[in-house]
Amino acid sequence: MENTLNKRYDIHKTFEYNKEKGPFERISDKNKRIKKILWNYWIMADFFWYKTNLPIWVAAGPLYNEKYMKWAAKDGFEVITWKTFRSIHRLAHASDWKYIWHNIVFIPTTKINEKSIWNKVVWSLDYKWKIENMSITNSFWMPSDTIPEWLPSIVRLEQYAKEKQKQIITSVVWTPKENWTIHDLALDYAFLARIAEFTWSKIIELNLSCPNVSGAEWSIFKDIENSLIIVTNTRKFLHNSNTKLLVKMWYTYKSYYKDFMDALSPYIDWIVAINTIPMEIIDKKWKQALAWWKNSWTCGKAILDLAVNAVANLKEAKIDLWEKAKHIKIIWCWWVMDAEWFMRHIDAWAEFVMCATAALFNPELPLEIAKYINKNKIKKII
Repeated sequence: MENTLNKRYDIHKTFEYNKEKGPFERISDKNKRIKKILWNYWIMADFFWYKTNLPIWVAAGPLYNEKYMKWAAKDGFEVITWKTFRSIHRLAHASDWKYIWHNIVFIPTTKINEKSIWNKVVWSLDYKWKIENMSITNSFWMPSDTIPEWLPSIVRLEQYAKEKQKQIITSVVWTPKENWTIHDLALDYAFLARIAEFTWSKIIELNLSCPNVSGAEWSIFKDIENSLIIVTNTRKFLHNSNTKLLVKMWYTYKSYYKDFMDALSPYIDWIVAINTIPMEIIDKKWKQALAWWKNSWTCGKAILDLAVNAVANLKEAKIDLWEKAKHIKIIWCWWVMDAEWFMRHIDAWAEFVMCATAALFNPELPLEIAKYINKNKIKKII
């Protein structure tokens, strides 16, 4: 099992090591096979101007550079999000900034609910169970290359995506500095979105939540007024009125989703939820699992019910605000490991299903979903 799991990401090495050395296998192009399987049965979705029979998307988490973006496209994922970009260079978490620390660990699949979100969970570097039951946590600290490094990469990948009939999303996030005001950070978001647009990006994600960074950076979405300042400033700064804006947030209640959607609906096109669940992960001696920040992203079967609930909450909020919010699409983000999980979110009214860790540990997922759709003779238009 260990050798299989470590083909795309070596869990015993750091993010930076995997970014430089991985993936650790040759990757065949599965797209022709998937299209053939989906000839008679499909789940048809329209992602703005991009149409697909398989609405499966890879979140920013595991896509570190052009190599990883391209293998996700070859695996059959239809929409692919760049690892979140910053205006500065930042390394991922590591104990001494060298290649000697892990950034992902496995956790028990015990189901997590609202009452147990803040409980401590014991971790392991070994996984011996069925892959569809996997739960993990990771702490990357949203690393980023420099602007001169990632700008030309976007240009190349947009051209590659056009040739391969895929859709690319550019994700951006602010980087806090001492004494910054909300208007300073809004300008950082707007600046990043504008230069991403300059490199042919048509769809830009504003990451308003990240559970494993410290300070206000991790939960801007929890302040609707500040979120509105960020989104409106970004929208004003964009050159093309057709550029689409997504906002990423994590689990919350229907009432908050409704208030958030009500305020931001004139300026955004999609809501991406959820950006995992923040939890404190420890070993049996209460030692911190991941470096620097006590909370880390928790995802997998452990949060499946919360994730489906988040989609339902967003759906109900959108229905309540139908005239204002009917243009806003809903994406479920971060954890789908098999076809049945995928369908649970489609049936809960997700208009696209986003995964992350499956792209690392079960990259056959798009092919598996295609087979499931064909076997069950599913025809559905979203």
